[in-house]
Amino acid sequence: METTPFFIFLFIHLSCLVLGFGSVMVTDLYGLMWIRDRVRFTQVISVSGVTEKFIWAGWIGMVAAGIPLIILKGEIDNLMTIKLFFVALIAINGIILHFLHKKVGKYKKGEHVPNLFMFRLMLSLFVSQLSWWGALLIGFLHRHVTTIINWPDMPWLVSGLILGAFLMIWGLGEIYFKVKEV
Repeated sequence: METTPFFIFLFIHLSCLVLGFGSVMVTDLYGLMWIRDRVRFTQVISVSGVTEKFIWAGWIGMVAAGIPLIILKGEIDNLMTIKLFFVALIAINGIILHFLHKKVGKYKKGEHVPNLFMFRLMLSLFVSQLSWWGALLIGFLHRHVTTIINWPDMPWLVSGLILGAFLMIWGLGEIYFKVKEV
């Protein structure tokens, strides 16, 4: 696995990680500053409009470089299955965040953003952070601890439980905030 092509693809993969995840961190930092009333709402919308392109470019580059890395490794172990789940979750959640961003851009300065919308946004941002950090941690473990990690025993069950927990939180939040608005 320690070949020249491996290091080339690893360099591309890590460069795209810096681009994508760095852009996620900038976007979330601006969102946090808005929540703490440090920046204006319009600044958050403006920044997230720019960083969204970098996030997608980074994600696509990571996937494009990650496929040859998996082929060079020659095996997908249990922990890598969970990493691939997180990578897919990043993409699905990114699509959701894209539509939320379009909708949030329609709110005018000073206009009240509904609690249900804020719940959806916060949940998506949490899913984003957990997925990026989870994939990053697993990638680090594979590179620096061991290349084959066959735990947990049932990676699809773990992935399903994580997804189920997010869907349950989302469903309960939808019910709670819809009832509260009435």
